[in-house]
Amino acid sequence: MDNQPPDNKQEGSPVVIESANTSPKPGAQKTGPGLALWLLTLVIAVAGVGLGAFLWQGDTAQQQSLQQSQADIAGAIQRVDTHADNARNLQRQFDQQQADSRQQQQQLLQRIDNLQQQLSSQQKRLQSLSTTDRNDWLLAEAEYLMRLANQRLLMGKEVNGALALLQSADAIIKELDDSALYPVRQALANDMAGLRAAVNIDIEGHYLQLAALAQQAEQLQLIKLPELTISAPQEPKVETWQQRLAVGFQAALDKLSSYIQISRRDEVYRPLLAPEYEAAVRQNVRLMFEQAQMASLAGKQKLYEDSLSKAHHWLTTYYTLDKVSTDAVIAQLDSLQQQQIEIRLPDISSSLRALKNYIETIHQVKPVQPAEPSEESA
Repeated sequence: MDNQPPDNKQEGSPVVIESANTSPKPGAQKTGPGLALWLLTLVIAVAGVGLGAFLWQGDTAQQQSLQQSQADIAGAIQRVDTHADNARNLQRQFDQQQADSRQQQQQLLQRIDNLQQQLSSQQKRLQSLSTTDRNDWLLAEAEYLMRLANQRLLMGKEVNGALALLQSADAIIKELDDSALYPVRQALANDMAGLRAAVNIDIEGHYLQLAALAQQAEQLQLIKLPELTISAPQEPKVETWQQRLAVGFQAALDKLSSYIQISRRDEVYRPLLAPEYEAAVRQNVRLMFEQAQMASLAGKQKLYEDSLSKAHHWLTTYYTLDKVSTDAVIAQLDSLQQQQIEIRLPDISSSLRALKNYIETIHQVKPVQPAEPSEESA
């Protein structure tokens, strides 16, 4: 660094004002204290200029560094936000996958539980079959007899047959000698009492009686054909005129009687049936008997009575020639018409239900509900 002060002044540097008196004169000689003071002033000025330049450059670099740091911080924050968004998306995907995994695990556990229940039920069934003894066979036989009794009563209306079957089932249950079967025997007693109280109607007997009565009605005489007899006229022996007068008068009276018909007022007038309508009348009577037979099998009391009433009307109206035979058929018809054919069947299913409850209790076998298919398996 030169001892001479710089000519060019920098911006921001301190300005040193030199006095005219302190400047050396040409040719003048410098004294010791003045030179030292001058040098000290010069050093201080130079130091001030350097310090000012350094501080100015330091402030500019610090501002640039601060701006660069702020830009770097903003970029870092943006990158952190981006990484945070990616992390949140990954977390959501992980949570969804974890929820799906838990659902699949629950479904698999449910299937395993259902399979275990089915396996347990099958084991119980196999065990119950392997331990089947004589009592189980007797119970199965009693149940079959009860089912057969219900079927015969409902389908065939066989009161006596159903009663006999229930009595056989009661004998089997009595042979088992188990106090737990008391409700079953009590229900059997109630069902058998209901069957004994029911009206016992011989359906087959009614059917056969109607068939026999219809056959008798077929043999009744419906019309009577005129009989043609040819006889030789007998001429009385006339000897006197009085005899000839009596014979002539009798002949005239017989001729007149053939033109006159006398009927009593106390009898109902019934027109004679023409021969061509005989087949129609007989067919109608036969149909009424057949309709009564079908009504007796079906247990329809009203139809049964109406059919026999119509048959009674046809018989009394047109079958008038053989009155004795017709009255006999009508008497039997009236007797059948008064009989009851409608059967009120009792309910005998309570004993069967009681026996089924007993069998389920001793075996303790409950059916397993099948597992519902999941959406994924479907």
